[in-house]
Amino acid sequence: MGHLAGPFRAERPLSRRPRGRHWTAVGLAFCAIATTGSAGAQGIWDDPAFALYRQAVEAMDRKDYAKASELSGQAIAQQPTHVLAHYLRGQAAMFQSRWEDAAAAFGKVVELYPGSFAAQRDLAGANEQLNRVDDAARAYEAALALRDEEQLRVRLAFMLLEAGQQPRALPHLQALADRETKVPEVWSTLGRLAYDKSDLAGAEKSFTRAATLRDEGRAWFNLGVVRTRLNDLPGALQAYERAAQHRETREPAQKEVAKVREAMKGPSTGTAPDRAMPGSAPGQPVPSRRY
Repeated sequence: MGHLAGPFRAERPLSRRPRGRHWTAVGLAFCAIATTGSAGAQGIWDDPAFALYRQAVEAMDRKDYAKASELSGQAIAQQPTHVLAHYLRGQAAMFQSRWEDAAAAFGKVVELYPGSFAAQRDLAGANEQLNRVDDAARAYEAALALRDEEQLRVRLAFMLLEAGQQPRALPHLQALADRETKVPEVWSTLGRLAYDKSDLAGAEKSFTRAATLRDEGRAWFNLGVVRTRLNDLPGALQAYERAAQHRETREPAQKEVAKVREAMKGPSTGTAPDRAMPGSAPGQPVPSRRY
């Protein structure tokens, strides 16, 4: 009977480009500071560094990223420790896919303000785009220490898996599982890792969770493989029948359904045939990476 669908590769969930309007809320906070005092009096917002930063914010809101970068650079020239200007410059670079410049800007923010979750997170994303896995991992971990967001831990775990650093990724995946994550790719990956270690009970649990969270042919097919190895033929039949309802696994699943039904007619053999990874059955494409 069948192999696990597709060669072992981390099934990375889709992720999104970091949201690009963090500067607006921050800018509004500074507006509130600037308006204190008597009407018509010059406030801090009118000082050169902040005036230039305000213009950079307006450019970002117009999606004029080149102008925002130029104006935030001028603000930094006026005030080198202007944290908001450095962050805005990083955002502008990010939206232009200038990852070296983005990493440098976010790195400066982290240097000036290590407690910034947003800067640590975005520094991690920029370094990941540059394939600086260790630098990205450090920044992701620093961000998680400040605010433990599930999606951030997912991104860190799958980045490490794709970089071949499975031992570093596993604690993050397990932490997500312990919190009953609803990200099916986490459970599918844990299922494959358990299968690779011949932990069939663990693989069955993880693949069941993945298939429950998302009705997907590959998850059902893999669950059928594991249940067959556990000699749970009724359970395997049910999983293969579900896999046969999906185009990407219909043909191999139908073959497995026939084999399982035939096996259920005869006397029990006590042990199901062994399954090896990676398998030959087709699976759906691994989701692409996006930021």
